[in-house]
Amino acid sequence: LGEVAVEAIVMAAGPAMAALGKAAPLGLRLVAAGDADELPAEPLDLALEPDDVASIIYTSGSTGRPRGATLTHGNLVANVRSICAYLELTEDDRVLAVLPFYYVYGKSVLNTAVAVGATVVVENRFQYPNVALDTLERERCTGFAGVPSTFAILVNRSNLAERALTDLRWVTQAGGGMSPALTRRLLEILPGKRVFVMYGATEASARLAYVPPDELPGCVGAIGRAIPDVELTVRRPDGAECAVDEAGELYARGPNIMRGYWNDPEETARALGPHGYRTGDLARRDGDGRLWLVGRLKDMLKVGGHRVAAREIEDAILEHADVHEAAVIGVADELLGDRLVAFVVPRTPGAVDAAGLGRFLKDRLPAYKIPSRIELRADLPKNPSGKILKQALRAEVTE
Repeated sequence: LGEVAVEAIVMAAGPAMAALGKAAPLGLRLVAAGDADELPAEPLDLALEPDDVASIIYTSGSTGRPRGATLTHGNLVANVRSICAYLELTEDDRVLAVLPFYYVYGKSVLNTAVAVGATVVVENRFQYPNVALDTLERERCTGFAGVPSTFAILVNRSNLAERALTDLRWVTQAGGGMSPALTRRLLEILPGKRVFVMYGATEASARLAYVPPDELPGCVGAIGRAIPDVELTVRRPDGAECAVDEAGELYARGPNIMRGYWNDPEETARALGPHGYRTGDLARRDGDGRLWLVGRLKDMLKVGGHRVAAREIEDAILEHADVHEAAVIGVADELLGDRLVAFVVPRTPGAVDAAGLGRFLKDRLPAYKIPSRIELRADLPKNPSGKILKQALRAEVTE
């Protein structure tokens, strides 16, 4: 702050203000919000253009080094308009926010609510899921947004199934692929509610595709179709478009795609090309035009000459009724190429064992896709937005 022309900081009065006061540079004033009228400040006359930078939001870092996605005002406005339209948001909505606002999905929840004049109810106690559900009911919230781990907790470790939630109108899920088993269970628990399964990326200001609720029961596992004004294509390594049901890398083009990565021209050039933004996801398009994720390119493994998607194995593990969460990684193996290791969190301690899971998977997967090692855990490492940190798991097994 000493290098910036800042004369005062306005903040809510409280312990944080007292603590900051001790560390504030000499000459910098701390002013309680209620006393801000004392300051001789004049409103800044800012002429903002759609291409001006609005936010620099860092990627989750769940599969690599976080990078700052530079999003413009035009990017954010385009995405907000699309989301508000398909969610049919109005000023009467009351949204329970449990995701951090520095995370692109959480920021999108905030931006869309503000855009229509809706109410945002901030709930920072999701580590106690029933307390969060109490807030949702007490505040008569009409909307709720979460990532897969959010819904795994609600389905497996809360009394969600016992609640009427009469005011709840819609639920949105993004922030990673949710297993078909968990999606089906959520639909069973929330009959009559509009459940939106969505797909996106920080680089896309949040949203790229969604599954309309009335289609969801028949296509669990799909990410749906592109949101308005966004074009999604599935391409081969040479750039040609894939045929129906052929897997390739998913590309995105639209007014919501970032300008680039902050101070990282090399990664920007790698991510943004003639076909748009490279998502790093493998996908396929079915005969009805719906998109289905195969897995992250970085999560594609080679086992004995076979290409294996970690997501497929994780989804199979999560079909077990006593499994809460699962993550599969590959460990370098001289003979196989990659040796599969699964980390599994039971719904309750002792509910499942490694041998039993192995037998369960034999009925669902070919032998080369069954992990050679299944490790039971009380929990899995996650970042603040709830995404599983696979690089932390890899570091553990390779130490």
